[in-house]
Amino acid sequence: MYSVNFDISGQVAVITGAGGVICGTVAKEMAKKGVKVVLLDLFLESAQRITDEIIAEGGDAIAIKTDVLDRESLEAAREQVMAKSGKIDILINGAGGNKPQATISKDIDFFHLDLNAFKWVFDLNVTGAVLTTMVFGEILAKQGHG
Repeated sequence: MYSVNFDISGQVAVITGAGGVICGTVAKEMAKKGVKVVLLDLFLESAQRITDEIIAEGGDAIAIKTDVLDRESLEAAREQVMAKSGKIDILINGAGGNKPQATISKDIDFFHLDLNAFKWVFDLNVTGAVLTTMVFGEILAKQGHG
C-alpha cells in the first residue's frame, strides 16, 4: 500500500505570476499550511502586496521582481531564493496571460489574428514556463527531490 503525506509545512515554494489573483491566492493558502512562499512577478508591487498580507497573518514570504522570459532575471531570483532558504521544494509556473488581438472572437476571425500578439501569448504561457523550469528545475534535480 502507498501512503500519501500532504504535509507541506516547512517547504519552500516558488510561484511565478504570484502577484495575480489565482497564484496570489495559492501563495496565501500555502503559507497558511506553513510553506515558505517566494512570490515571483514582473509587477513587484502586486507580489509585495500579497507578501505583506501573508506576513501580517504570520506566514513567511518574500516577493522578487522576475521576468519569466529573461533567463538572467530568473537566475538572479533563484540565487536570492537559495541564499534565503537554501532549497526549493515546490515550483508552480503560474505566470501567464492573453491579449485580445491573439484571440478569436466575433470581431477577429482566425485568418486575421495578430501574429505578434499570438507569439507574445505563446512565449509568456509556454516559453516562460519552460525557461522557469529549466532554471529552478536544475536545483530540484541537484537536490533529488521537489
